[in-house]
Amino acid sequence: MAAINTNDTRTARVDFTPMVDLGFLLITFFIFTTELSKPKAFGLHVPDDNDVLVPNQTIESATITLQMKGNGIVDYYEGFENHPIQKGSLTLYKQNSLRDHLVDKRKRIIEQLHTDSNYTVLIAPGIEASYKEIIDVMDEMRILDIRKYVLIDATAQK
Repeated sequence: MAAINTNDTRTARVDFTPMVDLGFLLITFFIFTTELSKPKAFGLHVPDDNDVLVPNQTIESATITLQMKGNGIVDYYEGFENHPIQKGSLTLYKQNSLRDHLVDKRKRIIEQLHTDSNYTVLIAPGIEASYKEIIDVMDEMRILDIRKYVLIDATAQK
């Protein structure tokens, strides 16, 4: 009988190329997720605490006041409070939305004054308005590139 040669054992070679690829994928994934998890915010320009009075330079036809009532409802009036040009109610998130009305108002101002540099929005959050709704309205100002907007105290206005 012939003898079985047991000394002819092969060493197993493991190819680590897929492991290196997996490592790079994990590193890329973690770098990507850490970039997404960083907080993103926009700057809020707050006036100085000095007593310098700025003269009122708004034009009545280019001014709109948004009174936030809560639950996504915003009452508005165009012009000044004592004799508004137009009044109505809007929603933040659905049909008859705030964005549509602000875009329409800008078009009317441009037709009338040939510029929108005097377009002023006064934002008056009521007691029922949530912080999210206030930020959503301020986001709309940023999205629509409305340069003059003022956050006013609605309770002091009454």
